[in-house]
Amino acid sequence: MKITVLGRWGAYPKAGEATAGYLLEIGEHRILLDCGSGVLAAVQQYLEISELTTVFLSHQHFDHMADLGCLQYACLIDMDLKRREKPLRLLLSETKNKKWTIPSIQGTVAKGINKSDTVTLEGGIQLTFFQTNHDAYCLGVRVEADNKVLVYTADTRYDESLIPHIQGADLLITEASFYAEFNASQYGHMTSIEAGRLAAKAEVKSLMLSHLPHFGDIQLLKQEAETMFSGKVMLAEFGQLVEL
Repeated sequence: MKITVLGRWGAYPKAGEATAGYLLEIGEHRILLDCGSGVLAAVQQYLEISELTTVFLSHQHFDHMADLGCLQYACLIDMDLKRREKPLRLLLSETKNKKWTIPSIQGTVAKGINKSDTVTLEGGIQLTFFQTNHDAYCLGVRVEADNKVLVYTADTRYDESLIPHIQGADLLITEASFYAEFNASQYGHMTSIEAGRLAAKAEVKSLMLSHLPHFGDIQLLKQEAETMFSGKVMLAEFGQLVEL
């Protein structure tokens, strides 16, 4: 299992980078976890868009899905040019009352998912979903393959009800939208300290802090998380590769 950071910023991308986006490679699968602003350009530094097999979109905030429309156009063109054999599978977090409005066009096929769903991909890869504590309906995902576990929470407040879904992960990618002294909950997010506490309580092996703020010294986020979590802490970097 390989994870490449394509986007690490919250709200909007810094110059030359992107908001939320992570490329997950397992066997023949190329899975995109969120597709925020700038992600579509970033992913092409690592593979052709036609090689993507699945995209998971955690929620409908633009910093997690802004590039979705352009991705659909790219898949349409790839199908017309015979560069893509199968439509790209889109897994869209939704409820009965919170559905996505996207065009139905050749090249992509959308499937609505909610917190009770499990998706099994070829090769025994299992994706299970859980609702996070955010202002919009948001799903995190737990990916299990080859006896390894990756958990991506997307956006969330600190909430200990998430622990069973995170428990024992080899890598937890979660947000650190604010520094320790801030009240992140009022914005629907977590601080670095809270991310470290969540990782510690869930006994994960390593923690990656992402969805980073646009102010202050972001290296401080790592130092703050390390006061709560004794395992490996990483501050997400553009292009960073983690192998599990």
